[in-house]
Amino acid sequence: MRITLITFCLPILLFFLNSCETPKHLTKKGDKYSNQELYIDACSQYFKALNKKRNFLKAKEGLQFAGNKQVDIYLDDFFKNKSFGKKREAIYLYRKAILLNQKLKNYSIDIDIPQKYTTDYNLLVDEYVETSYNKAVKLLDNEDFSNSESLFKEISKLKPNYKDVNNMKDIATFEPIYRNGNKLLELEKFRAAYYQYDKIPLNYKECNDRKNMALEAGLITIAILKFENATYHYGVESAVSAMVTEELMKLNNPFVKLVDRKLTNTIINEQILGLSGHVAEGTSAQAGKLIGAKAVISGKVVSYTKKYNPIEKTVTKGWLMKRVKKFDSDNKKYYDTIYEKIKYNICQGNSSVDIGFHYQLTSTESGEILYTKLINLNKRDKVHFAESNYNNKNIYPGNWKSQTKKYSSDFISDSRSEKRSLNTLFKSKKNLLSTDQMSNILYKSIAKKVSNQINNYNPEE
Repeated sequence: MRITLITFCLPILLFFLNSCETPKHLTKKGDKYSNQELYIDACSQYFKALNKKRNFLKAKEGLQFAGNKQVDIYLDDFFKNKSFGKKREAIYLYRKAILLNQKLKNYSIDIDIPQKYTTDYNLLVDEYVETSYNKAVKLLDNEDFSNSESLFKEISKLKPNYKDVNNMKDIATFEPIYRNGNKLLELEKFRAAYYQYDKIPLNYKECNDRKNMALEAGLITIAILKFENATYHYGVESAVSAMVTEELMKLNNPFVKLVDRKLTNTIINEQILGLSGHVAEGTSAQAGKLIGAKAVISGKVVSYTKKYNPIEKTVTKGWLMKRVKKFDSDNKKYYDTIYEKIKYNICQGNSSVDIGFHYQLTSTESGEILYTKLINLNKRDKVHFAESNYNNKNIYPGNWKSQTKKYSSDFISDSRSEKRSLNTLFKSKKNLLSTDQMSNILYKSIAKKVSNQINNYNPEE
């Protein structure tokens, strides 16, 4: 109840707070900040006010004053830091002044920045960038990639076209990743190496060739063999196989590739797998060469049960409330409530499907079972609802002996809980899933599980 109340009240509170944020209200907040010499906060409120009402004069006047004051503060601090030899601090103070001034121009407020500040800034930047560049080059020579990268990035921001800063920045950024990829490639961690190279532009050194090398070495070409069926239900294995194939084809995994099913079908399962479920001796290498696959997926539906109890209707006695128009002795109209004896239906049904599926991924080169899994899934559905041709809001539970005669045993239930329960039954779902529908849901779930497990399988771990 408390959570519901909060959920209900929160949008109202937010609406109320938002409605208080009028241009006039925001401007008053800005004025308060400005009077306290908190000009950054003041500007923020004036910006909000003008975003709501572009031509609100008081907000614009306040912004003109606060903006001018804050720019002056930045410039004064710039001069002080420059005088004390704090070049970096001075540079960023000037840039803050410029950034604020540019934002003010969007609101038709132009604050003049004396040329002397710009001249001093340019000189400082030239000196700072040259020093930083030389420092960054030394760091790079010492293979301190992280710190040199930070400096090169800062230089490219302050002076984008300075010397070969962009090229040096790329080296500082990509070289450690490239080297890590090379190391992983040597260790035959092909997948990990591939994803390292994937972070680097392909034109960086030999990245493209090495990335392709890692992909080719780590690629698993998979053939899906004809699945077996250990149950009495025809076609279950074909349905699972089709969905497994579909899900595997959707994988966005560069290291998993399915062999064309037509090629797979040219190889009889017994040529690859013996009746024991293991690769038949002496046939794996030949099968792999014939199919062009490094691994095969074999599968068997080991169990399949289904039950379907169709919807059955039980006729139930109840009462229909009616409002009847009547007239009193003075011929004045009024309405009386009466209850009519009726019948409605209570309907129930249920269905279920259980499937057990075992599959394994087997190397066609070594005969080794790379991955095996038994998947047991079930799906249940049931319906329990009421139906009637009358307006169910006016139907009440109860009982009666005869629909045409009155008996002392007749009664209408006035229990709120019973009425609420009956209303719920009228609103309950009325469609019972068939076993075919539930089977398809389970086939899909099995296929997704197989697909996810193959996708996450990493032979290098």
